[in-house]
Amino acid sequence: MKTKTKWLATLCSVSFFLLFLACNKNNSMNAGGNIPPGKSQVSIYMMDDPITMFKVLIDIRQVSVEIDTATKQSEADEDDQWDDNFWGRHRDRDHKSVIWDTLSITPGVYDLLKLRNGTDTLLASGIFPSGKILKVRITLGSDNTVYTDSSTSYPLVVSGSHPYFDINVRKENVSSITNNQFKLWLEFNLAKSIFFRDGQFLLKPNVVVFNDVESAKIKGIVLPERASALVTAFNSTDTLYSIPGEDGKYLFRVVNTGTYSINFKGAGGYMDTTINNIVVDTGKLTNAPTITLHK
Repeated sequence: MKTKTKWLATLCSVSFFLLFLACNKNNSMNAGGNIPPGKSQVSIYMMDDPITMFKVLIDIRQVSVEIDTATKQSEADEDDQWDDNFWGRHRDRDHKSVIWDTLSITPGVYDLLKLRNGTDTLLASGIFPSGKILKVRITLGSDNTVYTDSSTSYPLVVSGSHPYFDINVRKENVSSITNNQFKLWLEFNLAKSIFFRDGQFLLKPNVVVFNDVESAKIKGIVLPERASALVTAFNSTDTLYSIPGEDGKYLFRVVNTGTYSINFKGAGGYMDTTINNIVVDTGKLTNAPTITLHK
């Protein structure tokens, strides 16, 4: 690691994934893919965005999905399908077709900044009633903490009147593996989620959902490892950050179509380098050239 934590303490951009498999309370994941009639399987991944912290510990207690059991996942969205006061085309006046399914997860405290560059962790697995996924709800506990350096920590208080947050899910956000197996990803933007106000750190989660299968990506390698480079991909409308792993590999996910420059900012006397004209197409993986930094 050596100077790797130096960048974590200044500006950290890490790609991390928390893996959830939606389920009924008493069901476990069908490894062989034998999903019962009327049921579906979904995987929900989560990743973060930049944050000026050394460590962010999040206490995840519960995950639920809201499902319209009278609608197929493949059906087009209705503009106000997420409005709890809307009597939708597929909902009766008691909303009997719309249900919340609480998932069977392994609750715990997770250091989000350790899960990066494709590292993931399985928190839950199972099956949920077939239908159209409308929302994902994540409930947080009270054991949330931020570290501004390796030894200084502060409580992270969940802002708002309830400890959970909802994420609306659109049809294009869901990757259909089969007609009853689905995946989706959540981007947890920590830089927009943590605030310092009235003498305390507050957490108001800023999360968007996307389809990682269809989103564009940039990957590459920066050497040597001891340069502890901070990698920034940017153009006139976007700025993305990544901290390479131990092998110098980095990965940007959820990259919008366009042409990017990539800056490599080295530590320990290594000179910065920028490469230009990295073209990114929708749904494709772009391989950036390997970069070696010099003193």
